[in-house]
Amino acid sequence: MKLFGHHVRRMTVFLCVLEAAIFMASFLAVARGLPLAGFDPGSLAAVVEVAVVPAVLLFLAMVALGAYNINVLQSPSTVTQRLIAVAVLGGCAMLGLAAMGICDTITMRHLVLAEAAAFPLILIGRLFVRYLTTMPVLRSRSLVLGTGPSARRVWEALIGDDLGRLFRFVDMGDGPVHPDVPAERTMMRPGAIAEFAVRANIDEIVVALDDQRGAMPMDDLLKCRMHGIKVQDASAFIERETGKVDLEGLRASWLVFEDGFQLGRLGKVCKRGLDVAVSGALLILFMPILVCTAILIKLDSSGPVFYRQVRVGLNGQPYSILKFRSMVQNAEKDGKAQWATSGDARVTRVGAIIRKARIDEIPQAINVLKGDMSFVGPRPERPVFVEQLAGEIPYYNERHRVKPGITGWAQINYPYGASVEDAREKLKYDLYYIKYQSFLFDLVIILQTVRIVLFAEGAR
Repeated sequence: MKLFGHHVRRMTVFLCVLEAAIFMASFLAVARGLPLAGFDPGSLAAVVEVAVVPAVLLFLAMVALGAYNINVLQSPSTVTQRLIAVAVLGGCAMLGLAAMGICDTITMRHLVLAEAAAFPLILIGRLFVRYLTTMPVLRSRSLVLGTGPSARRVWEALIGDDLGRLFRFVDMGDGPVHPDVPAERTMMRPGAIAEFAVRANIDEIVVALDDQRGAMPMDDLLKCRMHGIKVQDASAFIERETGKVDLEGLRASWLVFEDGFQLGRLGKVCKRGLDVAVSGALLILFMPILVCTAILIKLDSSGPVFYRQVRVGLNGQPYSILKFRSMVQNAEKDGKAQWATSGDARVTRVGAIIRKARIDEIPQAINVLKGDMSFVGPRPERPVFVEQLAGEIPYYNERHRVKPGITGWAQINYPYGASVEDAREKLKYDLYYIKYQSFLFDLVIILQTVRIVLFAEGAR
């Protein structure tokens, strides 16, 4: 389903609502059972303070630590680990508010007991929901028309999703069967696709035909629509399932006719306000860490504390990016640009630490305040790499239709890129972000950046 224009799984929405209710009920139940000083259960303000605010903080911690990501939802052990981290992070945030005099009715005992009641219920609830989604009667069933390269991309989009929603691939005779399309999940075309889909309780038809001339069963597809069966193009299906654009199936007409790709005037104002607020807060909150980092860099190796480098910004315009220096001085003394690699020998001892914790990126907040960057957007690249990648990857320059960002949809979903293939994969996420960009989407990305920093995902 779409929420604020963004694809969100129904299971995820259901879990969000369920778990927010569990958090509020747990905090309220403990508050009523404990002699909390000054708590009046008949006062709306008191209920908000002891139940709603803690529930919101824990819910935000769930989003920030990726507790609703599909790979987490499908792994009970990972769910348990993330819930423990959420309990610690959310608890610290709650105690921090209490220390500042906000929600000071909350006590440590109240917090511990409420979390001890809520998190086992959430874990049991997730296991129960996962069990329900595996039941054939409740499972969404998709029938894919086609067995060629487009069908192979559909299969890749579903690999790792073990909910078994794919029913069958249908050989429509539009070309040879791709070797990566599983033969055991393939069937010959039935006489009447619409009738077969109704009998098999198919919920969705995915059209993955590489040569649609003469192979597109328009009459059957129309009958499917009349029976309430959703009909989806392969590229749109892949986009929905993976959160990235189907670059291999992308055509220029997609950029022309698809909705999205534009922020209204209010959206631009909100985005700029968010940029200034988050960047300013980041610089203020981390000032002690920034000062210590600058001193350590100076003590660790010779050279300047900060590192400036030309990057490509909005509409392809160059600008100078500001970062903490994490490599030895003159790391490219031969004058040839190089990708940063895992275990790069040019990285200093302090540089290895600050790159892992992403502290080297924080000075870019100054670029955001100046307007060269946004807090959320595609990762900025050097002109020499942009020229190379634009020559090898179609539509690569489209990522420059928005300002580059410190963090972004590609950065939180894909490891640090150091090759043309990495850049191609990240472009799929960048184009998805550009299409669905919104104030809410930016907030989600900023929250999920906490997970990237805390778990040091993708750093080099």
